[in-house]
Amino acid sequence: MNLEKKLSKYKNKFILKRKSEDTKQYVYRILSTLILNMILTPGQRLNEQKLALFMDVSRTPLHDTFTKLSKNNLVDIIPMKGSFVSKVDKKRIYNAVWLNVQLCISMIHGIFITDVKKSELNILNEILIQLEYNYTHGDFLRASRSLVQFYHHLFILGGNFEILWSKLYEYESDLFRLYSLALRDSKFSYNIHKILLSITNALIKRDNDLACQLFSQHMASMLDIVDLLIDDNLNVLESFTSA
Repeated sequence: MNLEKKLSKYKNKFILKRKSEDTKQYVYRILSTLILNMILTPGQRLNEQKLALFMDVSRTPLHDTFTKLSKNNLVDIIPMKGSFVSKVDKKRIYNAVWLNVQLCISMIHGIFITDVKKSELNILNEILIQLEYNYTHGDFLRASRSLVQFYHHLFILGGNFEILWSKLYEYESDLFRLYSLALRDSKFSYNIHKILLSITNALIKRDNDLACQLFSQHMASMLDIVDLLIDDNLNVLESFTSA
């Protein structure tokens, strides 16, 4: 599928430029969303003119944003050839999973220690309802957003680590691209939803040890599917990127 057709499917699904952001911030938000959700796929050439038309901006902020995205391992800039969506790096996924286990288990402990109210934990259940609705209806963009929202709220409940979350989300970009692929498969999406629901229920029941155990199992299961979704040569299996 060429770039114009890909973008046309999502023309009405993106929030317009926010009052709080300038043009560069707007372009970065949209481009990173397109890449993290596998709408722009690994290895795809980034055409400044077509992307500028999609976002109704000039090409200048796009060019500057490519440089920023390259620092977050989302874009590869190749002299004399252009800018391309970076390939998913398995090693970065392994590193991200390790870090995610350490930090998220700390968040779970924080929820237990601070005795977070059940009403606040139930927000996680509400997010998971949206996650299930979105992936069962084939809206994988919103499903990915729901997943990110789940993690974001977990960090808020675990100690209001807003800055840490934003940095972690950028560092773990390849892990979230793996999530985006997994949500397109009914078996994987069901398993992800099921274990996150079990973690949430364990938190509500104040079973800290079980919640930590389940989260570790979840991260281990994400490692198990890396080779099923990411190919060393093709990088991302075609059957998933065409979904």
